[in-house]
Amino acid sequence: MVEPKKKTTPKEMVAMIARQFSAHERGVRAAAWRGLESTMQSQGITWVDVGDWIERGADGKYTEDEMREFAQAVRAEGVEEGIKIGMARGQAQQHSNGHIVLPEASEMAEYCHERLGRLKDDKQRDFVSDMYVITRRRTSLSLGRLGYLASIYIQIGGRI
Repeated sequence: MVEPKKKTTPKEMVAMIARQFSAHERGVRAAAWRGLESTMQSQGITWVDVGDWIERGADGKYTEDEMREFAQAVRAEGVEEGIKIGMARGQAQQHSNGHIVLPEASEMAEYCHERLGRLKDDKQRDFVSDMYVITRRRTSLSLGRLGYLASIYIQIGGRI
């Protein structure tokens, strides 16, 4: 049985191209630079993203403690935001057809990304930066990510 070929992630593409800078031929380095710029632009990758990948280490993943802390914060904020949304929904039902309408995920991510200074900590800023890149690629978000993005969006003054 032949296993399907794994899709190359944007991070892996940037890493493959960056390795070409070790070539001694001037033409290879120049071509690698053009390829890197093109890949970053097409994938919506910024130099901030590349710096974050380097800073987080070779695997680019959060530590187990960071993930646990992040999950606890998401759960706590999700419950709190759920209550707020429920209360807003109750008020909205008195004045409309009962539906809350949020902007598209890409609009919420862009709004939050433009207001990174308003976010409460680096974990929220990292999350918003990741969602900004992901939504620019027109990739859909999981319900958990969408909910957390919506809660941040509402917390910093986004309109529903």
